Amino acid sequence: MTPARRLLWLWPAAAALLWFWPVLGHWFRSDDLLTVYYWDRDGAAVRWDRVFEEWVRPWFGVRDLYRPLVSLSFGLDYCLSTAPFGFHLTNVLLLGGTAVAVALAARRLAPGRPFAALAAALVVVLHPAAVEPGAWIAARTTGLQVFWSAVAYWSFLRWRDGAAGLALPLSCTALACASKEGAVLLPLSLVWLDLLRGGRPRVRAHLPFALLVAGCLVWRRVLLGVFTTAEAGHGFTERLPVWWQFVGQLLVPPGVDPWWCASGAALLVGLAVAGWWRAGLAMLWALCLLTPGTSHWRGGSELAGRFVFDAVPALGLAVAVVLAAVPQRPVLRWLCGLVVGAWLLALALASRAELARYGADDQTVRAAQRELLAAARDAGPGRPYGVIGLPGLPLLQPETWGFLTLRPFAERDLPVVGLTNVLARNGAAPELFGDTSVVHLLVAEGAGVGRWDEVGQRLVPVVAAAPGTVDFVRDPAQPGRFLPPRLLPPTAVAQLEIRTPEPVAEWRIEILGNLAGDYAAAPMRAKAAAGVAWCSTVQVLPWLVAATFGGGPAGVELHRADAELPPPVGTTVRAHARLARVELGPGPKGSVERAGLGAVLALPELAAVPFRRYLLLPTGVWSWQAPGGARDLPVPVRDQVTFAADLLGGCAVAWAFVEVGAGLAPVRAGAFGSTAVR
Repeated sequence: MTPARRLLWLWPAAAALLWFWPVLGHWFRSDDLLTVYYWDRDGAAVRWDRVFEEWVRPWFGVRDLYRPLVSLSFGLDYCLSTAPFGFHLTNVLLLGGTAVAVALAARRLAPGRPFAALAAALVVVLHPAAVEPGAWIAARTTGLQVFWSAVAYWSFLRWRDGAAGLALPLSCTALACASKEGAVLLPLSLVWLDLLRGGRPRVRAHLPFALLVAGCLVWRRVLLGVFTTAEAGHGFTERLPVWWQFVGQLLVPPGVDPWWCASGAALLVGLAVAGWWRAGLAMLWALCLLTPGTSHWRGGSELAGRFVFDAVPALGLAVAVVLAAVPQRPVLRWLCGLVVGAWLLALALASRAELARYGADDQTVRAAQRELLAAARDAGPGRPYGVIGLPGLPLLQPETWGFLTLRPFAERDLPVVGLTNVLARNGAAPELFGDTSVVHLLVAEGAGVGRWDEVGQRLVPVVAAAPGTVDFVRDPAQPGRFLPPRLLPPTAVAQLEIRTPEPVAEWRIEILGNLAGDYAAAPMRAKAAAGVAWCSTVQVLPWLVAATFGGGPAGVELHRADAELPPPVGTTVRAHARLARVELGPGPKGSVERAGLGAVLALPELAAVPFRRYLLLPTGVWSWQAPGGARDLPVPVRDQVTFAADLLGGCAVAWAFVEVGAGLAPVRAGAFGSTAVR
């Protein structure tokens, strides 16, 4: 083949670049932000020590994953630029390279049938399962594995045809195994290819590949303690429905209803027309390649792109074999061509719909970052900004909301903390669910709190209440109820002061406008002395949630704990907007080692007082109860500090103290302190 003709075979790469051109302008999303682990934010250089460490440890510390080649590719991307363009370009070029390798492999399986090679390459480019590894940077794990597998297919066929040596297919097999675990099926794929080319598989030809993959599995066993990533509880009965769902998505991808019938019937008609055993064998091979992902997919109606894409190159080769098997009769060839063409058109329409969805998601992520940078512009040391309800998975991980305002994703670091743990249960921080103390503190002492408006694609500030008090009004119709005189923001009620002319030992306080189920606030109790009782309401989640819908505190209903009697005449309820202050030091200058953070948070002057501590990290807010002088961080909090500091190579943290309010005195809160942790 002349050099000019070789260049012609690059057309699938050009087609992939043209088809996926819109994603080159996308930003980061979801796991993409975690790649900052390989970037020195202060030195503005690649952390090659971390990149190469992945060759001798679990990938990102995950026990059963080994993907060092993916980390190397991220490091090379960061060498060129921290902008997302280069990362996306790499993904698209990998996809284009996969299409080129499939076209060249199809040329050897279907010699003299250029339309077969064309169709095989178009399957790779146009299948909607290609959108995820093409448009999502973190899905490069699949993109790399499938690319090296496809090159192994082509180079193996060349070697078996006597046109090249064994080194390239062996090298590609090793590189695929270093990209993702699904590459362990490569030896079986090469046996299938040997059958498809019409030859008889020989043990001598396939033994080197089997030994190489076996060596990779042994290395995984030594390094990780496991051979594969198969999870417990995913036996045959659990895998079969998932596998069948993958089969449907491979042949009839969701997204374009009018074309489902045509796309589903396309290959079946092609196989029936071809009537050759090689076509059925190729299809069986493609379906078997769907097996590895069945232990990880959690189900659902969305396209399982990165799992289904494992089998797309084999599907493309199956199409090539179908077209090559059609008898040399014009009617049959035209019929088969029309059917496959209709199926390819259905793939293209579904792919375009998937690309549009990724484009809309990208606009949402960009809007979230833009709004967050504008809202947190006044944030700084000791003045963090809190955010509620930003888009979650698959757009953004809640643990990375704070990354949107940090270098290299923003021009300068702005301390932002996601408040997901307040609204969702976290097994490592169960007490924080429903605790809005940190919201009150951020509004009163920090840079504020924003709530994401999904419809308007903007951040709505949680309104700061005017300092002072508001007298609740007794409901004449129900004397036990005390209602706010007007619509108040949730921050207007941080604690209640209950006064009565008669002695009342203890009050039971019901929240009006309560939520249902797990989000419901439990009745509160407040002991009284000298006719006065204090009750903190910072843990009343319903009032914060009501503000989302334009509401506010709905009031309270008082009950004597010792008798079912209404409150005495003359009882008053007053809402205080602020917690009493306890001044905290500004924190140490410079930065501290993560192991010494507990000592920084130990305040000897508060040692005898029971306090709940709040630690605000870029990855979220955490809390625990301990005396002021306690120096040890709980294990979940220590792990979270390690996680954040490892990913970011050092980060700013803020903290606050809130006095546990069981007793006669009002609840007190400490203003924010802050430091940098490395």
